[in-house]
Amino acid sequence: MGIITISRGSYSDSREVAQKLSQKLGYDCITREDLLTSSNQFNIPEIQLTEDYENAFSVFDNIKGGMRLYSAFIREAFLERILKDNVIYEGFVGQYFAKGIPNVLKVRLITDIDRRIKIMMQKKNIDEDSARFLLQKIDSERRKWSMSLYCIDSCITELYDVVLHIKNLTTDNAVDILYDFANEPCFKSTEESMSRIQELLTAAKEYSKIQFDSVK
Repeated sequence: MGIITISRGSYSDSREVAQKLSQKLGYDCITREDLLTSSNQFNIPEIQLTEDYENAFSVFDNIKGGMRLYSAFIREAFLERILKDNVIYEGFVGQYFAKGIPNVLKVRLITDIDRRIKIMMQKKNIDEDSARFLLQKIDSERRKWSMSLYCIDSCITELYDVVLHIKNLTTDNAVDILYDFANEPCFKSTEESMSRIQELLTAAKEYSKIQFDSVK
């Protein structure tokens, strides 16, 4: 029993690692997109941000209290899902959502830049120079996004228990390493950790209600 967050850069191997790890551990694997599927219950439009985050701020400018609503919603939805336990969250700033919860394994995966470029070239059908330029822009936008919404720089290694670089390590190597970490007693859910999630979820629900009431 346990909870894992996997943070990564865009156009990386993290989704493959998360899915393989979830199968090996028998955990559910969820993403930000999964959390957004329930956004209708909060009466706000589903915000499908691109990997680039290029238009993120303009999207929220068109929604009254948009950034506050999104932050409140995504945190509440995250806590609600991990309360079920045995969960891997693969996505942006998962380590922030799990702040204050003991025994959560927080992981940062770094994919070699040349591999990220190749992945982007294939997905967007662009040349190497264009892919390199766009990746630099995306990384800059993601950093601005995390600072603006959560006041953290997700690249700071102190935020994580484990940082793995997918280069000499393969995705299968990463899965094996994380599987061993996940089975350490210090990363197993406890009565204390689950109680803390429930406390945070109750507070998050109250905060969400205040935020959504304020824009009615």
